[in-house]
Amino acid sequence: MLQLSTLAMRGRRPAAAVKPLLNLGCGRRHHPNWTNADLVPSAADVLAVDLRRPLPFAAASFTAVYASHVIEHLAPVEADRLLREAHRVLAPGGIVRIVVPDLEGIVRAYLGSLDAVPNGGEEARWRHRWMTVELLDQLVRGRSGGIMRRWWSCDPIPCRDLIESRLGAEATAAMTALAGDRARDGTAAAAPGSILMVEPGAAREALRFAARGERHQWMYDRISLADMLAATGFTAARRVGPAESSIPGFAGYELDADAEARPHKPDSLFMEAVRP
Repeated sequence: MLQLSTLAMRGRRPAAAVKPLLNLGCGRRHHPNWTNADLVPSAADVLAVDLRRPLPFAAASFTAVYASHVIEHLAPVEADRLLREAHRVLAPGGIVRIVVPDLEGIVRAYLGSLDAVPNGGEEARWRHRWMTVELLDQLVRGRSGGIMRRWWSCDPIPCRDLIESRLGAEATAAMTALAGDRARDGTAAAAPGSILMVEPGAAREALRFAARGERHQWMYDRISLADMLAATGFTAARRVGPAESSIPGFAGYELDADAEARPHKPDSLFMEAVRP
């Protein structure tokens, strides 16, 4: 997964025509009106680009740069370099839109779940356990899916309503897929009491997993993300809604929310800033 793209290594601009909207680390959520880039392309129209390297685009090539749930997978120094590269490839007046898990929202929800335990019974304890997993698992996991995957492999899934309300349709799809895999393979559901008992993996396996980029390297809130955007040359950083944007027609691309403005990842912080 860590192979460098030919473009990034040679420092050249892609041969294909560059569209003025750039979607970095697009995964499976991309749009034909955008130039879509990711380390491992999920489709033929996605460019292979290692975001830890200088972006293979000329200066001032784009009117908007968008990166959703990307920079938290980079070390802070790498995230800083990527935002400086976004600044370079944006034309003056261009918009950068960064989406990350909202550390403030997760922490506030965790504290609320903690306060609810004394008088909330067993359900409150499960909700507190989930918020602890949501806060920590992707920072420390040693194998794909981590404790979250183990939790979602239970039947029934403890506090599934809370998980779906916080993580949205993608979590619902993942839990449904795991149930389908169990039914097809004939494997047993995980026992709730074993949720935290996920082996970290052997040393070599752990090294391979760390190289895949699944684990979070840092977390951001509305203050720290705005500060990072300012430090990398952007101005007028502001928090926006999932379907709200200064990028013309952004809601219609349905990158952060569906046609009814329901966010794909409700636990996110959405922020935009301007390249002066």
